[in-house]
Amino acid sequence: MSVPLKYVHTSVPVKFFLTSYRALSDGQSGIRHLEEYLRSSSFLLSDWKVIWIGACTLLRTSIELFQVDAKSCINQRIGEQLNAEWQSIKKNKVEHPIFWEFLRKERNNIIHEYEWSAYSVWMDKEGVELPDRIALLNLKPKDAEAVLVMRGGIYEGRDSLELLKESAEWVEARIFGAIRNAGFDPEENKNVVNF
Repeated sequence: MSVPLKYVHTSVPVKFFLTSYRALSDGQSGIRHLEEYLRSSSFLLSDWKVIWIGACTLLRTSIELFQVDAKSCINQRIGEQLNAEWQSIKKNKVEHPIFWEFLRKERNNIIHEYEWSAYSVWMDKEGVELPDRIALLNLKPKDAEAVLVMRGGIYEGRDSLELLKESAEWVEARIFGAIRNAGFDPEENKNVVNF
């Protein structure tokens, strides 16, 4: 592959060579956007779902992209470690419920059934769920905040946004662990031409 001369001396952190990391980064952006959105005083009932669907799908995809990154032209040691991490996730499902019982199931439900486990509720300062109001525009009750709560499965009743953040941290730990096991630091700069 020929690289334009202007990039010959360009270096970037190792993590950005990985498609899996770039998908994770986009998923983290979605999580931040969802968090800001839920803090707003009013919102269209369906809008949070679009952000939820995107963030869940990106986090699931970032793990699936281990297989793509393992075969890419990046450093072979990183590819081997990503493949080993993927094999570990597949073989030790009990140790990785956040992938199998949340990210995988949630994305599959979204894609195949257009359903999701998160639902929105208004909670008062004491954490008590307030009664639903059916309306296209969901106006914030006084002294309440919008919270997404999980229904069904092993994460029943958990704060959905917190579970999504925990998932992103889990994905990042898998990616960074593979990079470190290959002998690199995720923040270490490498040349885009010869890495």
